[in-house]
Amino acid sequence: MKSLFIDEADIVVESGSGGGGSVHFRRARFLPKGGPDGGDGGHGGDVIFVARENLRDLSFYLHKRFFKAESGAPGGANKQHGKSGADLKLAVPLGTQVYAAETMELLADLDIAGAEVTVALGGKGGKGNVHYKSAVRQAPRIAQKGMPGRRLRVRLIYKMRTDVGLIGFPNVGKSKLLSRVSSARPKVAAYPFTTVVPQLGVFQPSPPRPPMTFVEIPGLAVGRENRFLRHVERAKVLLFLLEYDEKKKLEDFRDEVVRLRNIVSGHGKDLQEKERIVVLNKVDLAHDRGHIESLCDGLEKKVGERVVSLSAETGEGVAELLKLIERSSRLGL
Repeated sequence: MKSLFIDEADIVVESGSGGGGSVHFRRARFLPKGGPDGGDGGHGGDVIFVARENLRDLSFYLHKRFFKAESGAPGGANKQHGKSGADLKLAVPLGTQVYAAETMELLADLDIAGAEVTVALGGKGGKGNVHYKSAVRQAPRIAQKGMPGRRLRVRLIYKMRTDVGLIGFPNVGKSKLLSRVSSARPKVAAYPFTTVVPQLGVFQPSPPRPPMTFVEIPGLAVGRENRFLRHVERAKVLLFLLEYDEKKKLEDFRDEVVRLRNIVSGHGKDLQEKERIVVLNKVDLAHDRGHIESLCDGLEKKVGERVVSLSAETGEGVAELLKLIERSSRLGL
C-alpha cells in the first residue's frame, strides 16, 4: 500500500452564529403587567487551531474539508441568557503554518507545543426585549438577532521542526545514515527513490547535551518538484550527501554539489542561508584510503564547504560528523 503523507490541506471553517434574543413578558399571579424579561442569546463558538506533538501529518483533513463551531442558544424567559456555543478546537501537527487561503496571509506559525490561534470568532448573541423597555415603550416586542459566524477558507502547511536535514540525490545512503544515528528504521534498498515521504530520527547524545532531530527527505532530482524541501526549512544544518565512487573525478563530485545547491536555492531564501556540510558517504568501498583524504581537501577548496567522509554502513566517521553538527548547532546557525 502506498504511504500517505499529507503536509498541505485546504479546508473551510465557520464559527458559530450567536443565538437570538428573546421576546418574552413576565407573567405571574399577582403581576398581570410584569413587563418584558426576554434574555440575551448566547455567543457562537470560535474556531481555534492547536499545535500537537503527537500528530505526524495533516491526514485528518484529507477527507473532511468543512468544520463548523457550535452556535449559541437563544435567550429565554426571566432574563435567562442563552448558552454559548462550544469552541471548535482543531489539532494540527507541531510546525503547522495557518494561512488565509484567499490572500495567503500568514495567520500563525504554530511551532510551540500547545500553541493556539483563533481564526474565526463566533457571532455575538442578540439582546432580548428587556433591553428595549423605555418610558415610552413599556411592552417592546422586538429583540436582536444573533450575529452570524465567520466563514473562512484556510490553508494548512506543515513544516517539520528539525535540527539537521539530510539532502541528496537518490541512493546515496541517506536512510542508512538516519538509521545509524537514531532509532529510526526507514526502508533501505539498492534502488532509487526508496524513501517516498520524509523520515524523522532523533540522536540522543550523553546528558546534558540536548537531543538532535534529523529529517531525511526523498531523493532530489533536477527538473522535478522537490516540495519536501519545506521540511528542512527549520533545520539549523543541511547535510549534502554524496556517494563515493572510485570511478568519479573531483569535478564530478563538485558538479553534484553545485546541482544540489541549485535545487536548494530554487526553493527559496530560507534554505540558501543555512549552514551546509558536504558528506562523502560509502568510503568503506574505497581501496585507496589515502585518496579519500586528498579528495575531501580538494572538494573543500572547489565548493567552499566543509567536507567530511564516512561510512553509514560501518559507522566509520559518523561520530566525528555528529560532533561537527553539535558545534554548528550551538552557534545558532
